[in-house]
Amino acid sequence: MSAAFAHAFIAAEHDTRHNRVVHVSKDGKILRQFHVDYPLDLDLLTNGHLLLSSNLAVIELDADFQEVWRYGIEKLALFSCQKLADGHVLSGDTSRCRISLIDRSGSVVRFMPFPYAGDYLPQYDMFRLIRALPDGNLLVACYHDRKLAEFNWDGRIEWEASLEGPPYMPIRLPDGNTLVSLGPTGLIVEIDPAGKTLWRYDMVEDTGLELGWIAGISKLKNGNLVYSDSKHDRLVEITPEKELVSCFLNREILLHPSTHIILES
Repeated sequence: MSAAFAHAFIAAEHDTRHNRVVHVSKDGKILRQFHVDYPLDLDLLTNGHLLLSSNLAVIELDADFQEVWRYGIEKLALFSCQKLADGHVLSGDTSRCRISLIDRSGSVVRFMPFPYAGDYLPQYDMFRLIRALPDGNLLVACYHDRKLAEFNWDGRIEWEASLEGPPYMPIRLPDGNTLVSLGPTGLIVEIDPAGKTLWRYDMVEDTGLELGWIAGISKLKNGNLVYSDSKHDRLVEITPEKELVSCFLNREILLHPSTHIILES
């Protein structure tokens, strides 16, 4: 029996029944919420504001979840959001097959055509989450091609690694390895710069859970890992040894979580 889930969190509920970003306390109560169609990614900013991406918009909320800025498109989807040091917002626009930098006026100040773009059907399966790296390269979850890749802004492939499933969210770790969730496979893997798998978590084999869909992942200060199981409407915490610690499951509070942020004190 796992312990009770004891973390406050913010989650993007990619589900028509809720369609919101929700902030939940440690004791499982909703503190604030913001309704938006199909939220996908989250970035908690240093000033306490929250950046979110959804199918048709990137939106900044203040600490009270009031909207202060928005960039919108007409066709889906904006799968990622990250605010960079210069204030620009990085996002991936599958409707235009490109990765973009957006300024506060809502203008695209720089963009890169997605190097792997092909005749994908559906088109929005070309990539999922994107993260800027300290050297300026872009770490991209190439969903259709089942790869992780680093691109520079000229579109040159600096690094790539094949995966055993379609990637959703990559995290570049301080030691240079990369942690990535593999969506419908129910897997999370850590790979080294050579693409070798160093650590592999299988939610069915390792913790006896029913096969789900692993979207967002986060690493806690104590080394534990929390993942969003969007298929079964839950957040799951495991140890580095792949032991089940706790699970948040309350469908009145949380449905189909995509990306989440664990709020550690």
